Amino acid sequence: MSSTRHQDSVAEEAGLLGQIATGDQSAFEQLYRKYSGPLFSLGLRMLENEKEAEEVLQDTFVKLWNKADSYDARKSRPFTWSVTIMRRTCIDRLRKNNRRPVATTLEEARASQWAVAETVRKTTERNDDVDRVNAAMQAIPPHQKRALELALFSGMTHTEIAENLKQPLGTVKTWLRRGLFQLSSSLTEHAK
Repeated sequence: MSSTRHQDSVAEEAGLLGQIATGDQSAFEQLYRKYSGPLFSLGLRMLENEKEAEEVLQDTFVKLWNKADSYDARKSRPFTWSVTIMRRTCIDRLRKNNRRPVATTLEEARASQWAVAETVRKTTERNDDVDRVNAAMQAIPPHQKRALELALFSGMTHTEIAENLKQPLGTVKTWLRRGLFQLSSSLTEHAK
């Protein structure tokens, strides 16, 4: 996808959020059609339960409707903002039920990452973004990448990640901070 077409798509989605903030139901329906597939896939991966994923998807869209006026294009893209809301809603559900999906091996975490990325790729036609993120993740040292995968895809807290990886909490926090910095730097550098 060309950079101009991608920028137009992001601007269109930001415009939909602006219309939703004014109560435009048609804009809300358009955003739902664009985002419900990848958001549901993320929920299903995190919750490992179709019914719960559907409920959390509904909760997420209620939040998108109610919070559309708080979207800030300077902080994130519309889809990224929506994924963040979905992810937090899933984590809240998991914590409420005292459970979390367990990514026991690096291969399982990679498979989960790949499945979400593949769904996003097919649904939103953003091949360049997915490829850039995957390439950036491959450049991160394995221990940092594992910590990031547990934080992003399993919804674990820093303490839970430290226990899972059998590492001191301070070490895990450093790995996460460095991994996120390297990921951000790589993506920013590639966008230039």
